[in-house]
Amino acid sequence: MVQPCIICGNSTGNTGYTIEELQLGTHEPFPYQLCGNCGTMQLLQVPADLGRYYPNEDYYSFNMELDVKSKQSTTDRIKTEYLLFGKHRLIGKLLSLGYKNETYDWARFTAARYDDAILDIGTGNGSLLSKLHKMGYRNLTGIDPFINESRDYGNVRVLKQNIFGVEQQYDVVMMHHALEHMTDPHAAVRKMYEILKPGGRALIRVPIMGNYGWQTYGTWWCGLDAPRHIFIPSEKGLKMLVTEAGFEVSRFYYDSYDYVIWCSEQYKRGIPLNAPNSQMVNPGKGIFTKKQLKEYRRIMTRENQKGNGDMAAIYLVKPKN
Repeated sequence: MVQPCIICGNSTGNTGYTIEELQLGTHEPFPYQLCGNCGTMQLLQVPADLGRYYPNEDYYSFNMELDVKSKQSTTDRIKTEYLLFGKHRLIGKLLSLGYKNETYDWARFTAARYDDAILDIGTGNGSLLSKLHKMGYRNLTGIDPFINESRDYGNVRVLKQNIFGVEQQYDVVMMHHALEHMTDPHAAVRKMYEILKPGGRALIRVPIMGNYGWQTYGTWWCGLDAPRHIFIPSEKGLKMLVTEAGFEVSRFYYDSYDYVIWCSEQYKRGIPLNAPNSQMVNPGKGIFTKKQLKEYRRIMTRENQKGNGDMAAIYLVKPKN
């Protein structure tokens, strides 16, 4: 079975693969295809009921608690305003020595201001929203079609819906590992463009096909995540997708971490992500030593720097005119 590539439409030189469901450990086989032109991998037959592959009690994105009650301390406020806006330079720098939190990078590189309307697409139960709220952001919305119900906390709303039901425009729109779950990426990115205000900023984070994980683990690579990942773009495919929608790319970098290796190693050994001896379920008590995990972090840092990472962040701008 050959289909046109979901990103570039190519039908020549495409290669078929059978990829098993590994996260839940069902081992159901699914047909995928690797594009011979842009290098994107895609699912060829989408299950009629994808929801059953996102069980709320098992799927990791739904097992975090939303916290919007905690107040920002004076120390956190000073550190946040230094990291995001360059204020309180002396004391802010001192308080931030050795501190690293990728949420600050996402906010800073999207130039998000405290009063900006921010939308997180594929939010799960809103864990990212609670972090942004604690940082001082006051107008936060998250959407996800697979959560059980909508919840409204005032400044933070988590809604059970998909991107195509969004009518409001936002200053900042984020998709953290959500786009690859969508059956029509072109329509989704065009909708993302539509719901951004002119001059608005967007961030998409996705797994990237063809790099370290695929090279090392093949069909055991955790980034494939059949059948939840409808497609896994290459860097080339991702940039084609967003520019076709009208976006300008302002920044691109790889942000893989040790999960790529230990999760793929687990799958290769028959250990699902939610197994009792999984590194995710019992950190440090699984099959890996501290030395191994440290080495995995070193490897992924190196591969990111080489431009060969397995996950990437791409920052986009909607032109004002």
